[in-house]
Amino acid sequence: MAWAHHQSGPYTQGHKGAKGKWSKGTNGKSFQNERKVLPITVNYLSAGEPVDVFHRYCQDPNGYFMAQSGSAGLLHPSVGKTDAWTTAVVNENWDANYYNPQDYNTWVQIRWTHPTWYNRRGHRLDVKNPSMVTQRVMPEQIRQRGKPSEAQQQPRLSLLHVRWGGQQPVNPVTEGAGGWGKIGSTPSDNYINSWEDSVFRTLGPNYEIVSVFFQNSEELLKLHPPILKTMLRGEHVGALYFMWPIAFQDGHETPAYVQREKQLEMMIQMEAAGVPTRFPHQSHLYKIFASKEWTSQMCLHPLLNVPLTTMVSRQAITMDPASAASDAMKALNNLAEARHSWNAQLAQPPKAKRVVKGVAKLGWSWEAMDVTAWKTKEELELALCELSEQPGNLCDHIFVQEWLDFDVEMRHFIVEANYDDPQSWKPKQIVYTVFKSKEDNSFRNFDRYDRLGCLAKCFQNDDAALADAERQAEALIARWIQWLQAQSHQLPVVVRFDIVAKRTGPGKAVVHTGELTELGACFLGWAKGPQVVFGAMLRSCFKDRPMEDVQMELW
Repeated sequence: MAWAHHQSGPYTQGHKGAKGKWSKGTNGKSFQNERKVLPITVNYLSAGEPVDVFHRYCQDPNGYFMAQSGSAGLLHPSVGKTDAWTTAVVNENWDANYYNPQDYNTWVQIRWTHPTWYNRRGHRLDVKNPSMVTQRVMPEQIRQRGKPSEAQQQPRLSLLHVRWGGQQPVNPVTEGAGGWGKIGSTPSDNYINSWEDSVFRTLGPNYEIVSVFFQNSEELLKLHPPILKTMLRGEHVGALYFMWPIAFQDGHETPAYVQREKQLEMMIQMEAAGVPTRFPHQSHLYKIFASKEWTSQMCLHPLLNVPLTTMVSRQAITMDPASAASDAMKALNNLAEARHSWNAQLAQPPKAKRVVKGVAKLGWSWEAMDVTAWKTKEELELALCELSEQPGNLCDHIFVQEWLDFDVEMRHFIVEANYDDPQSWKPKQIVYTVFKSKEDNSFRNFDRYDRLGCLAKCFQNDDAALADAERQAEALIARWIQWLQAQSHQLPVVVRFDIVAKRTGPGKAVVHTGELTELGACFLGWAKGPQVVFGAMLRSCFKDRPMEDVQMELW
């Protein structure tokens, strides 16, 4: 074992195989129900024999990728192939009869021959030192040179992954009821590795991934989409953006948080170059989800049950926060009167309910950040000031919303909804959650339940009332799916609809729309969530050709 520098952390400079051992994929594990046995096409390999090897970035502990040139790996944003066929030489004789997938000493030992390798921090691999490029690889990823194989074929799919490459890694936030679980947060290595592992186990070595590693927002606009498009050789192409756009300047030191305008401009340029977005959504639709402006636009609609919402301008808060708070509360009550007048034909209460408390929040915000409850004008004034005066804040408005009393929030995962098939609008999973604490009037921690737990903890064991809430939620979601058809000619692959419900009496409940959440939302403990959602994401990459022409799961 040799190291060029004695560093620690996931982005250190070292050799390709750590201790000469690759994992089988994501932490050596695959998702349930995915194929565990992959075909081996080689029976015997001789020392010194040239071979083609399918390199997988998620198997490399030090994270080296193939660069076309030194500057492509040395300078940021760095660009190279992370999953693709490349060349190697067998180091020692290997016989399939002695292969045991559980014993890495029986894997094929190879020496990589691609000349230029870098890691995401710009450290170059010393390929002149044999120990740096010697590694054991599973034989399923090896093909003998000179024989027809996938290595000589056009990839069925080329993916462009734009992901974090800064000094500090993304925290996967795996712990706690509100954590992301072992799959990790969407910009984290956990999540991306799991996605890439799912692609391999579905398509086999018939795809490639070109990855872009960035370390700040400015670098997103240094990319050249037409040139990147020429690097994608597959029959089908797609781009996935593993980052979180926010309304803040850089300098916050939070990995993978980027300025919203720069991410959207990059996405639009990529889409214009012919690289469609496959994660999270095409740029215009992603803006609708992430901005949260739909809340104020749709709050008067009589059938969508959105909490009354007004947008308070940044300039009003800066000039006179007390007046801004007072005017916001007045605006909510004006909206309450308007809603009552609009909804009179739907048998609403004879008098509009006065709004006396609520929440203030930012759009373009993630992980339950930037949401503050208020009960008085003074608390709202403080919330407006604190939200708008955060360092580097570029927001032009703050949402002020009426308070909803509810017993449970039902998170509905809708996957691959087909407008012509209302049965596909039904949730693949419902997770029931309740906030259990408010720290400084902000929402952080919650408990989650299955249906039986929700029934006991939240609905006084009134099964009829919970069933009523669930029926109303499905009807509400159906209206939102119809609304989404107006926002995009193609329905989103995955949406999580968060519907809040309150038991109002025996067998009765009322529901409201809490949140429309984009592809990439937390799975909230849904065990099969990654398998279901990643499968849908992968199928979406073949949307540019009728699905009957695409044979999935080659392996």
